[in-house]
Amino acid sequence: MRLFNTIAPAQPCVGARCARKRLAKSRCDACVKRCPTGALSIHHHEVILAPEHCTGCGICLFICPADALENLVPLARIHREGVLLGPFTQPVAAEELMLWHTQYRIRAVAVDLTRDTLWLRPLAELNLWLKKRGEPGWQCVAVSPAAGESKRRLLRPDGERARVAHDVATRRAAGAFLSAYAVMLDTTRCLLCGACGRACASGAIRFGEQAVAIDTKCCNGCGDCAAVCPVNAVNIAKGEASSVRITLYHARCERCGEPWRTWHPGEKVCPVCQRHGFSMRGG
Repeated sequence: MRLFNTIAPAQPCVGARCARKRLAKSRCDACVKRCPTGALSIHHHEVILAPEHCTGCGICLFICPADALENLVPLARIHREGVLLGPFTQPVAAEELMLWHTQYRIRAVAVDLTRDTLWLRPLAELNLWLKKRGEPGWQCVAVSPAAGESKRRLLRPDGERARVAHDVATRRAAGAFLSAYAVMLDTTRCLLCGACGRACASGAIRFGEQAVAIDTKCCNGCGDCAAVCPVNAVNIAKGEASSVRITLYHARCERCGEPWRTWHPGEKVCPVCQRHGFSMRGG
């Protein structure tokens, strides 16, 4: 008689938090673009993960703006005295390295870039990123049998094994979003319905009674705001942009009699009545 049943581990998958599962108009494809093995793809609008192609590198965990990947954890790596010791066999994201930088104060990596070439670009991206922040870049500590005794002691692989926390809130606090995003709001189309602000979990778009505030530093590029806008007035693009605060004005529609917020002072007809040519909300 079998006393224990063997339980197969849950397969990695894309969960319900994925923007494409929540929003019919979402165009988010961040994880698909960055997956090095093609395990992630888009079929009939949804992101699908093929477990047989997934190597568990975890890059998608550090890219997804919605924490939608399930049954996946970051790779456990070894570090000692501020040096990341490995493993280096899998591809890595610069976003993960930034989290090692902030969470474990890693400042060097013991990788042979002539052999582990997949780490060359992420390290270059990380150091460019750190330079923009005014911080010194990581050093590559050469792995050589001829190194001195002190260096051999530093590089021995008996350090602490750990994983970085990777949820969106942690990444945002650490500034671990490699790309900057510009939030563009077309005020000639916008109805000031506030849907984009309610959909924006990062707080990049905030609607108030007196103004609309757009804080581009908070934007993680998820595109939820653009997906919910009924008039396509919001656009997200990669690139630097300044944060803005746009003043709102209060008015009362002379057709339907309802109050509304407007971009310009002195307006007399609300957007709903303008679109339909007659009172849509009047009693």
